[in-house]
Amino acid sequence: MKAIPLSSNLLHLFANKNSRPVFLILLLMSFIRANAAIPDTANTEVPVVQWLTAGPFEAALPAFHQEKNLEGEVYEDVDLLSSELKTVEQPFEDEVFLWQQNKAVSWKKEKTGKKGVLKIPEPKKADFALNWQAVYLQNESYSTLTFEIESPQCFLLFVDGEKELSKLRFSEKGKDVAKKKKELELEPGKHLIVIVSLFSKGEETEWKVQTKFRAGAGESISLSLNPKHFMDMKLLLDGLRLKDASLSPDAKYVMLRYSETFPPKGKSENWFEIQHRQNGQIIFSSRGRKMHQVKWVPVGHQISYATEVAGKNTLEILDLDRLSSKVLLQSKKNFNDHRWAKDASFLIYSMTEKPKEKQQGVYKVEGMPDRWPWWRMRTQLYQLTIEDLTTRRLTFGYLGNNLHDISPDGKSILISHDFPDFSERPYSKQILMELHLSDLSVDTIWEKNYGGSAIYSPNGKKLLVTGSPVLFGDAGNVVGNGKTPNDYDNQAYIYDLNPGSVEAISRNFNPSIGQVWWNSGNGLIYCIGQDRTYKKAYVFNPETRTFSDLNAKVDVVKNMSFSSTRQMMVYTGNSISSPAVCYDYNLQSKLQNELANPEGDALKYVQFGLTEDWDFENENGETIEGRVYYPPDFDPEKKYPLIVYYYGGTSPTDRSFRGRYPKNLFAAMGFVVFVPQPSGATGYGQEFSALHVNNWGITVADEIISGTQLFLKAHDFVDPEKVGCIGASYGGFMTMLLTTRTNIFAAAISHAGISSISSYWGEGYWGYLYSSVASANSFPWNNPELYTGQSPLFHADKVTTPLLLLHGDADTNVPPGESIQMYTALKLLGKTVELVEVQKQNHHITDYNKRLKWQKTILAWFDKWLKNDSSWWDALYPEKNL
Repeated sequence: MKAIPLSSNLLHLFANKNSRPVFLILLLMSFIRANAAIPDTANTEVPVVQWLTAGPFEAALPAFHQEKNLEGEVYEDVDLLSSELKTVEQPFEDEVFLWQQNKAVSWKKEKTGKKGVLKIPEPKKADFALNWQAVYLQNESYSTLTFEIESPQCFLLFVDGEKELSKLRFSEKGKDVAKKKKELELEPGKHLIVIVSLFSKGEETEWKVQTKFRAGAGESISLSLNPKHFMDMKLLLDGLRLKDASLSPDAKYVMLRYSETFPPKGKSENWFEIQHRQNGQIIFSSRGRKMHQVKWVPVGHQISYATEVAGKNTLEILDLDRLSSKVLLQSKKNFNDHRWAKDASFLIYSMTEKPKEKQQGVYKVEGMPDRWPWWRMRTQLYQLTIEDLTTRRLTFGYLGNNLHDISPDGKSILISHDFPDFSERPYSKQILMELHLSDLSVDTIWEKNYGGSAIYSPNGKKLLVTGSPVLFGDAGNVVGNGKTPNDYDNQAYIYDLNPGSVEAISRNFNPSIGQVWWNSGNGLIYCIGQDRTYKKAYVFNPETRTFSDLNAKVDVVKNMSFSSTRQMMVYTGNSISSPAVCYDYNLQSKLQNELANPEGDALKYVQFGLTEDWDFENENGETIEGRVYYPPDFDPEKKYPLIVYYYGGTSPTDRSFRGRYPKNLFAAMGFVVFVPQPSGATGYGQEFSALHVNNWGITVADEIISGTQLFLKAHDFVDPEKVGCIGASYGGFMTMLLTTRTNIFAAAISHAGISSISSYWGEGYWGYLYSSVASANSFPWNNPELYTGQSPLFHADKVTTPLLLLHGDADTNVPPGESIQMYTALKLLGKTVELVEVQKQNHHITDYNKRLKWQKTILAWFDKWLKNDSSWWDALYPEKNL
């Protein structure tokens, strides 16, 4: 085993059957900066040589402690351990530790004496005292460790905040002290070890704590007083998150929406805070209140929101200047949403009409969408006049009515009917209409197979529309040579209501258009555009017909919000190695300032690895982008296993932080991660995205294979025998397909993957709709070669890679049968395959504890095949003889 360098506060410990503990202790204490290497032959015991300590703190028994409580119990001395506890999170040397009555001490570094004994100074006057001691333990792999603690005093041992070991009786003076032991299985990562000990002067025993760890054979642990650590599961799932932000009409205040998730069950809390934009002072928080669908009223400093009373929604308005509220709508059981007119004189709200339940047992399906549980629900629109709080119904009928916008003068609204049409692709139809509020008459603007979203221009004479490149025929389409454009490559159009002409403003603009705004203050159009793997904020000038990048300070812009009276906006977003933040942005000066970074403190000790772009050329000489995530402690002299992650479908794998397949976490676990962005994704221009249509993975698979091979050739620190691949949904399909076309991967993971294109096409809730793009005008009867020849199931005999199939057993998007039939085929063929189903989960694994195990399953599979370490996998899924 290669020796590992030690820092002044880092002690690397290795298992060794033949090493002698005393010799090892002396060696490590004398040469703490030297290298330490121990052959992996057996277990070894090693004491902790230094701790962070806080205390001792005097403690006192509560008043009336001699009296019995309602359970007939008296308060024991040892109860001070549980009743006087304080949560310890990320201690470090000289950090202030606040105790009762704001008594402050600092965490201090204390070395242990002979045999790893920490001696704690006894209080001079108090009968009782408490002391905290902490150390960080890091294990590189799934490890079985034995904790051994010896003390005449009472103590509690916490590992990552969970109580794991206790001694609740004081040892008698002059008698042997019993050792307390606990064997724990620790997942890879950095763990906080805390011991709280209780001293009692009446026991007349010395206050000391001796701690040892015993590592299993072949396992390595390191001890440190440094809180710096890598990305872990806790940071992935737990804690505070910034969701989005919105700006008050005059830009004085900003509303920030948060969520927080709490272990161990993953319960979450959602709330918003309104703060002064310039000084950050919080003027209102909804925490602890049930307020949802919160919106700024366009006039003054007011918000409207829905709250639930006796199972029904009530719409209220809150004046932030006076902190007074007023009810606008009461007891609306099926209230859905609302939108304000520009002058706040009225609002439009929607109600959901639910049909009678389908006849139980036997019923007729009225078209493919009728399989969707919500399909028979309809949305109807109403108007509420604020002055007199009168309401009137605006729409009726068997079709739902979707609200797009309210005209700037408040005289009309844009609505649409969206319904199935199976006669031609994309099997839907939209009728966009303008409803005049004066007499409720309706003018039809268009009736199209390709639907779009529309908002009014500031003067109400034009519409800003987003939709498919062929929404208006070939107006937005630049794909030639008889190729079919990718309908998911969203374009922006300006539609003149009179005479009904259209201009495709993003036709030659490569980014795919997301959310759009037409600013009434300066007449400019703003949008979020998918630019390759970035999501950027752009502005379009209708006069010069040009797009400009606003240069937001994040990789992925999530939302934008504009003032209606000042040239200001706010936006939120995240980056490849940093979580969500909020900035304000002056639309005139282009100056921007950070308003919120709620995870800054939680991540201040987290060390991320280097990330960089790494592109390659495909067989046609076209550049295929990719990026690399390196382990935080990357050493180019070492050999690393590689994980190749991809989606391969119609949207790129963007640079978002976290996510369901967190590349930063994979890198923190010791993997180099390569993320190629193969052909067919939006954000690279229409010619590139059109490559997705009627290809179903063949080009993508070849690019992933060649890109991986080129990556291995260019990076000699990657072990070419230890390469894994993973993808989900379309990416899961790509995993299955790749395993039928190459043997370069040592392990593969498919989550919710497609094994047979035809069964997905016909059975998945949206299978035929997604296929209307991915296999446009191709069907099992007119293109069987695509539906069978490119389906992994029909080539299962070619698979040689160990394959893990993951699937939610309630998946309605890609039915679980897609993984089951591939599993059946590979089992009958005698291939190495495992199937893990997640109960009562749909396409995404959202249940906290199920997602936690699902995430560990992914890492454990890669550990087993790419690190030759099956201990984590075996712990999760012990072999059963059924």
